[in-house]
Amino acid sequence: MDNSVAFKRDNLTILGKKFVPFIRSKEITKRIKFIAKEIRNDYKGKIPVFVVILKGAIFFAAELLKNINIPLRVETLKAKSYGNSMQSSGKVDLFVTGEDFAGKDLIIVEDIIDTGLTISTIIDKLSSYKPNSLEIATLLMKPKNLRCDLRVKYCGFEIPEKFVIGYGLDFAEFGRNLKDIYILE
Repeated sequence: MDNSVAFKRDNLTILGKKFVPFIRSKEITKRIKFIAKEIRNDYKGKIPVFVVILKGAIFFAAELLKNINIPLRVETLKAKSYGNSMQSSGKVDLFVTGEDFAGKDLIIVEDIIDTGLTISTIIDKLSSYKPNSLEIATLLMKPKNLRCDLRVKYCGFEIPEKFVIGYGLDFAEFGRNLKDIYILE
């Protein structure tokens, strides 16, 4: 196995896997502003609680929340299902930082929905607190990979089943800091 990591403008190599540009930062920013506008309109007069899923969604959440000019709260939740693999392990570990969600309007902020297993586990956990409402905002979704029935109200981009990195998404913890999204070649 190649243990090298090389970042170039038009391609990246991480541990022997080559990634190429897929969605540029300008397009990502434009789509996030559109989602922010939808959320502003939907939650006018309310104080939503954004539950940001760590680590990957912090980049998406930061840009999204900067563009929502209504009162809001932010909590975090750590979910882990990939490890250093390119596929979900099937086991989801959750660590919640705030647990006062009863009667609140929650918006889960996720970087990517792949099989739906992680987000379904998160929904089950947060629903147990009896929130007033619960919605999902995700930057990316792979609809053909979904293994469960899932309603996503705010989605940035639907993408193919290929592995992606950048804008918070990683492979073996590399690539999160990239401003564009890259896809496995």
